[in-house]
Amino acid sequence: MFDAALIPTRLNPTPVRTIAAKDIRDALRDRFILIVTAFLAVAALVALVTGAIALRGDVATYEAAKASLLALGKSADAIKAPEFYPLRLLRGAIEQIEIIGAAIAILIGYRSAASERGRQTLALMLTRPMRRWQFVAGKALAGIGLLAGGLALVLGGLTLVLHFLSGIGLGADDLLRIVVVWGVAVAYTACFFLVSFILSLHMKQPSHALLVAFAVWLTLVLIAPQIGDTLDPDNQVAGGVFKQLNIAKPDQVEIMKSFATFETVRDGIEQASVTKHFERFTFAVLGIKATYAGMPLGPILIEMLGNLVWIFLTALGLGALALALPLNPDRLAKA
Repeated sequence: MFDAALIPTRLNPTPVRTIAAKDIRDALRDRFILIVTAFLAVAALVALVTGAIALRGDVATYEAAKASLLALGKSADAIKAPEFYPLRLLRGAIEQIEIIGAAIAILIGYRSAASERGRQTLALMLTRPMRRWQFVAGKALAGIGLLAGGLALVLGGLTLVLHFLSGIGLGADDLLRIVVVWGVAVAYTACFFLVSFILSLHMKQPSHALLVAFAVWLTLVLIAPQIGDTLDPDNQVAGGVFKQLNIAKPDQVEIMKSFATFETVRDGIEQASVTKHFERFTFAVLGIKATYAGMPLGPILIEMLGNLVWIFLTALGLGALALALPLNPDRLAKA
């Protein structure tokens, strides 16, 4: 049944907020968001727990060795303290967000648009004193808000598990890095939400829109990054081919000149994937990539600025497209 609260009146002057609040209530009421968020949390937790337990064992081994030295009257400096990077254990969580998080965003986008399709509610709402972009903005705001809340719960829970289970307490810098990753993860998943939302709102058959959205997901999340990694010869050997063969940097540059066209095509395919930009950024911020382990956050953000801009420009561009496309309520009501 149509909810009269959705109809903006003089007593209800904020249709965007009203539509967003109604959509969020509906999503939470049918427990869809709770179920998919729990699924993502479990998948990420499984990837985290094993590594956290192993890290806790390493920390305990070091502490026992240090205690033994102290008991013998020796200085603790006699044993070098290993470098522990607990945020590296979030690699599995990042990979789950890349794949499962993006798929969940597509389902939320489809649900947000399809909930008004095939019924007269959309046509009725758009006959009221409300601009059509406000309807789209309210729906999009609700969907992205749900994604932000779900990701906050998942990353917040993983942070607590990592803090208490790994044997290494997280500091303020670690928490800041996780907050930065959360913000970028929201923008990343918003890209897939908006793709699905736009397609489901404007294609004649919402079911076809869902198939197209998942084809986009398959291309950007799985195919393009895999092509980029597989066709990169330096990724086929641990540490890289050049390093294993002890080839000097100047010689590496000369060798790669012979593969300039190939490398341009390969890198272009990889760069086209917003997933790859998300992975590069988060792997650097969390120190998952060894090059950035122990590096201050500021220089990392500067170096990864290109990836960050790509992600946010993609989300903003899709958001602008969603607001700009005209709505035909009569056509949509017949779907």
